[in-house]
Amino acid sequence: MTVFEDDIERWIKENYADVMRAKQALEPVLTIETAISISRILRSVLYLSERDYDALAVYAKKAVDDPRNVLWWAEYDNRNIQKRDFNNSLYSQGNGL
Repeated sequence: MTVFEDDIERWIKENYADVMRAKQALEPVLTIETAISISRILRSVLYLSERDYDALAVYAKKAVDDPRNVLWWAEYDNRNIQKRDFNNSLYSQGNGL
């Protein structure tokens, strides 16, 4: 199993009772070949999933299909104003989470 950045590991452990199931749902994201940070994509998927395993798998698949969509949904509001930046830790987002 892949080792994730510290904030991602912590988020998974704090928000998913079945850590292995959550990590397995995220595995497809690790196969993406992109210039975009994989950790940024993972953080976006975790944020969007709202602690739900099925949603986690759905957003992971959507990220594989086109990671830009997942980043947009996670980081911007409906007025196209950036509210979060998942280049940074999940815990440094302030009131955005």
